[in-house]
Amino acid sequence: MESVSRMTGSREPPFAQNFGLMMTYRCQVACPHCIVKAGPNRKEEVAVEEACNWIDQMAAYRGGLIRVLALTGGEPFFNLSNLRAVGGHAKACGLAVTAVTNGYWAGSYDEALGILAGLPFLDSVAISTDVYHQAAIPLARVRNAATACATAGIPFAVSVCTENVADPDYLAIVQALHEFCEADRVLTAIVAPVGRAREQLGAGRYVMVDGLPAPACPGGHAPVIFPDGRVIACIGPVIDIAGPNPLALGNLRDQPLAEIIERAQTNPVLHMLRALGPRKLALRVREAGLAHELRQRFIEEEPCYLCYSLMSNPRIVAFLDDLGRDDEFARLSAYARYYYLHEPEMMELLGLGK
Repeated sequence: MESVSRMTGSREPPFAQNFGLMMTYRCQVACPHCIVKAGPNRKEEVAVEEACNWIDQMAAYRGGLIRVLALTGGEPFFNLSNLRAVGGHAKACGLAVTAVTNGYWAGSYDEALGILAGLPFLDSVAISTDVYHQAAIPLARVRNAATACATAGIPFAVSVCTENVADPDYLAIVQALHEFCEADRVLTAIVAPVGRAREQLGAGRYVMVDGLPAPACPGGHAPVIFPDGRVIACIGPVIDIAGPNPLALGNLRDQPLAEIIERAQTNPVLHMLRALGPRKLALRVREAGLAHELRQRFIEEEPCYLCYSLMSNPRIVAFLDDLGRDDEFARLSAYARYYYLHEPEMMELLGLGK
């Protein structure tokens, strides 16, 4: 799994309408940009019975508010038996099912078509490729996977990661993808230097700026469940943080999904991130006299690394926890969520008028 910030694509759906489920930490390759350090020697994967129980809870939440389940990893196609069991159960529960994959399984077009035929529950597929993946998985397999998806009538997109959008190797990959993939299916993301990327990728290729990145959170609408039951607010760099923080929403082994999501519905820090981005929180940190705790430079137009910098600093997390308990900040967050995201849930739960 790459540590990324989405740069292109459609408007994000409402909060908690989409959920992610990390099927496994196992993967055929150990890419240098992987946020969870997935690889062939990792053994952790979701227990099918437990995953199906979590899916039952998703289907029951608020009469069907959760509509989409994205199966990710690691490489969810690594264990096709588990993928069929979990994906099939989600489909039977009425959820749309997507999967994220590196396409290693598409050794030929016919092989890819055969594998997809055995996964009839898939409503869409996201294929990852870039200079990091291509060290082990050639572009021909991506082509086979994409072409097979098109033949099978399965919508697909191709996600490409890079440290710098001006990088010639990245541009060459995008150009090659356009030979068999429409331009609007190719989504670009910036790799954040966390996880394995922090250890193996150099910092010199990033475009760094002194100012705080302005974009809002690109992924806080879709919580992700991990094999150990943890629920994190998004699939971004914050999943690499071991300690508590406002985006660590709870654990399904300790409490029901409905309780975790209902509490998240009124999480002021989370929804301020979604509405106005981590810059708004960083400015509050500065106003509180904690500017020295912030990094001085950030990746240009990349909000996720700023968010990671906030959530991974224990002193800033303590400040954000206090801020999240402030009634006035909660009201501001609820109004921002309503105004910018058109979501009235938080205002209704806090008893605020529109």
